[in-house]
Amino acid sequence: MEKIICYYKKDIKNISLDEIYKLKAIKCFQDNWDINAEDFYDMLSKSLSKSKRLLASRNFFPKNMVLYFASKEPETVREMFINLFNETISLPRRIDSFRDASDILLKQYADEKMNAHYQNLNAISTYLFFRFPEKYCIYKEGKFKNFADKIGYDSSQKRGSFEILQAYYDMCEEVFTVVKDDQELVKIAMDRFRNMNFADKGLHLLTEEIIYIGSKINFDSILDIAQDDKKQEKCNEYTKEDFLREVYIDEDKYNILVGILNRKKNIILQGAPGVGKTFLSRRLAYSILGAKDDDKVKFVQFHQNYSYEDFIMGYKPCENGFELKYGVFYNFCKKAEKNPEDKYFFIIDEINRGNISKIFGELMMLIENSYRGVEIELAYGGEMFSVPQNIYIIGIMNTADRSIAMIDYALRRRFSFFDVKPAFENDRFLSYIESLNNEKVSKLIGTVKLLNEDITEDFSLGQGFCIGHSYFLSGDFTDKYIYEIVEFDIIPLLKEYWFDDYDKLEKWEKALRDIVE
Repeated sequence: MEKIICYYKKDIKNISLDEIYKLKAIKCFQDNWDINAEDFYDMLSKSLSKSKRLLASRNFFPKNMVLYFASKEPETVREMFINLFNETISLPRRIDSFRDASDILLKQYADEKMNAHYQNLNAISTYLFFRFPEKYCIYKEGKFKNFADKIGYDSSQKRGSFEILQAYYDMCEEVFTVVKDDQELVKIAMDRFRNMNFADKGLHLLTEEIIYIGSKINFDSILDIAQDDKKQEKCNEYTKEDFLREVYIDEDKYNILVGILNRKKNIILQGAPGVGKTFLSRRLAYSILGAKDDDKVKFVQFHQNYSYEDFIMGYKPCENGFELKYGVFYNFCKKAEKNPEDKYFFIIDEINRGNISKIFGELMMLIENSYRGVEIELAYGGEMFSVPQNIYIIGIMNTADRSIAMIDYALRRRFSFFDVKPAFENDRFLSYIESLNNEKVSKLIGTVKLLNEDITEDFSLGQGFCIGHSYFLSGDFTDKYIYEIVEFDIIPLLKEYWFDDYDKLEKWEKALRDIVE
């Protein structure tokens, strides 16, 4: 899989040109599809007009046949598509219904030249792909078997059966899981499909492409890439020096962070909004790994509805009732378990927004350093499970959110807490501001430093509510940009801080606006 994806990334420009017809086919379908159209045949014809070889390959003519049926029995075919696209009905029933209706129509309207309706799994999966490109991929037996052989996936199910289609879709979901966790692939999707209305930003289409390309290339070509990978490893290197250049924290504090992680294995970065906690967390992981290796870094965000079932495991609805699904932390632990010599970093944004006891469950004990490697029976399935020694957990906590309750004391005992402060006193940050050569920005920085002193001394606020430095790390710093920082970022925060102290609010609003004006 890694080699296939590497090949895909290297050849993305050519692939984009080769695969653009699929994009056009999807867009054409989405632009024209109207299940309630008065002239169903005309609507269907326009919707499928750019399907090209997707519905007409190797002298098979599913498009021609479905249009022929629609010209004879438009309401019947309309009903066929209504049922096929009804996601509340199980997929096997939908497929059987579509094929059964096609059998009946063939018997009614076939002539001596027609011996098949061609509404096979390939055609039906293509209709689903056009209608729900954020969920389905196109099934082709040869594509499935070729790709499955390369990655060692079971494709022995009966030809033409629903079981083989389900096995293909299951494989697609496994590939999709890899795709969505690869930041470079996500960026490729966002760049390529920015004008398309994909609910998943085009990641399932990317999955479809990777499987298609992977099924075609020969294994020798994939192995050749390994040599190029070794040359590229140097490009992905990320050192302590890279961290100190990118993150406005001095070397002593960096050494403290690394020391805490090595000793405790769990740390929470806490601080006011805009101090760069999220940026720091990733760079800290990269610097310890020695490379920007997102395969060894997992990022999740907690929220009030986040559950044990999302994090560890639980029963989730499926077509036949409920099935046991593994959660993101469980899967990450299993990945780390296979490579005990490597370090893995699990980053939890907004860690104090979730119900910690509910999410971690019995793993609250296992994440403690002294209990790493100790097995315990999980709540579901009775499986014995442990948290590997080589997993490091980095939590991120916003100290300025009044809506969040105090963090669970059981979790406090298992984590060390590190305050991330605004970098307005950091020499490298001050050199960066000086290099901008912008008097208005310099004055604004000076005012924000005084503002932070007032916030720190305020009994109802304190250091955790200070204004962060990240507001000043991007942009061209035109007068308009500086005005927007003040008016739409900083002042709204102050209105929340001092909603009951109008005099103080008015004082700082005036001080900030005077600089802008």
